[in-house]
Amino acid sequence: MEETIIRKFQISNFKFQIFLLLVICYLSLVTAVQAATVDDVVNDIQKKLASIHDLKGSFTQTSYLKDLEKTEAYSGTFYIKKPSGIMWEYKSPRDEKVFIKGEDMWIYKRSQKQAIRGRFSKETYSQAPIALLSGLENLRSDFDITLTGQDTLNLRPKRRMGFMQEVIIRSVSKNFPLKTLKVFDMYGNIITIELADIRTNTRLEDSLFTFTVPQGIEVFDMSK
Repeated sequence: MEETIIRKFQISNFKFQIFLLLVICYLSLVTAVQAATVDDVVNDIQKKLASIHDLKGSFTQTSYLKDLEKTEAYSGTFYIKKPSGIMWEYKSPRDEKVFIKGEDMWIYKRSQKQAIRGRFSKETYSQAPIALLSGLENLRSDFDITLTGQDTLNLRPKRRMGFMQEVIIRSVSKNFPLKTLKVFDMYGNIITIELADIRTNTRLEDSLFTFTVPQGIEVFDMSK
């Protein structure tokens, strides 16, 4: 009787060890596949972005403001030209254009007859998240990357980028590889940008990204 019990225990223990070994092998396989998938997604995004010299399209922006417990929605158009030209324009009711050329940034509020001049850098990404589109060719050098879905990447800045804590991007298998940007900052604010109607390499003019102050406009210079 005792020998039978011992044998049953040995068999059960052996089965458990086999099961445990299979689980470990499965988890190791999943980890390896996931790592390869992250590389595949990142490589695909960076390869496609590297072949794009300029792009334009439309966007929808949803901003959740934590302190106000309020969500605002805007839409507009954007233009980007390498290496450093960015311009986007919000549609009504947000009457505003943003021009970026190199480190020079202008925010033009036509209805208020105001223009604000500032300095643009990676520190500004949390306030101007659509500008991230111009800098995603260096994903690995700028972010720690994990895969959170089949086509979704979670990006955490390796170095300080303003107030930005995390970016979630959703990729698509088209000529322009990004569909959604979702930016979380350290204050709990969330900005989500959906892209549409993307056209690439249309030879945008340099003048599109240069802001000339109209007459009668009050200028606030915050670049100094």
